[in-house]
Amino acid sequence: MSMDLLVRDLGVTLGGATILSGTGFTAKAGALTAIIGPSGCGKTTTLKALSGEIAYRGSIRLRGQEVSSLSPLALARMRAVLPQASLLAFPFTVREVVAMGLQAAGGRAGEDGRLIAAALEAVDLGGFAGRFYGELSGGEQQRAQLARALCQIEAAGQEHALPFLFLDEPVSSLDIRHQLSIMQLARAHARKGGGVVAVMHDLNLTAMFADNIVMMRAGRVEAEGTPDAVMTDPLLGRLFGCALRVGAVPPPPIPFVLPQTAIEP
Repeated sequence: MSMDLLVRDLGVTLGGATILSGTGFTAKAGALTAIIGPSGCGKTTTLKALSGEIAYRGSIRLRGQEVSSLSPLALARMRAVLPQASLLAFPFTVREVVAMGLQAAGGRAGEDGRLIAAALEAVDLGGFAGRFYGELSGGEQQRAQLARALCQIEAAGQEHALPFLFLDEPVSSLDIRHQLSIMQLARAHARKGGGVVAVMHDLNLTAMFADNIVMMRAGRVEAEGTPDAVMTDPLLGRLFGCALRVGAVPPPPIPFVLPQTAIEP
């Protein structure tokens, strides 16, 4: 049985409008797959279909099983999801939010405290467990939700193969230090054998961390391959509708900062 995520002829219609049509790609277990493209091209809709959140046509096979046929508990044990934003109507504490990940995957009783503390430390929120979620900044809420997903992965992985991690713009509200640390966490999960699919807007971070890139335009896959294969001037220009130059240095006196410079080789 394949441990990869196989997407074939994916189609989604929402509100009478066709959002995705004939979309297909492979996201391998043990690799970080990034989905990039202009706003409105279907990236988030694709991730929602992969996670089992919305109905779809075609086929999405996760570990050899069709996503639409899986129960909520089976899905929770095979993938964890970080959405773009999470609105909570009740005054949950950070600990309660993170614990939702354990509950979703049927975590073992007695291990909650250890797993929650480890997840919060991993996202640089140690000491935040008793804070109310609604009092956090946008970036802190994003990291708390990632801690929830990490707990879900840990609980599911105790008795099952390491789940996939689905991330929708995981660094959109974060400063550069936390952008790097979150992407390092995602890559570490992939290196341990869990697949990662991340919707990304930052092309530099994408080039830095992705093993495979899926380029989307108008609800279809425009190109798929390694960063060096697909991040070319012609492809990026066609994808985003403006002239782009890969690796070009801006003219003086314009300064530039690349995330790659923050990490030791």
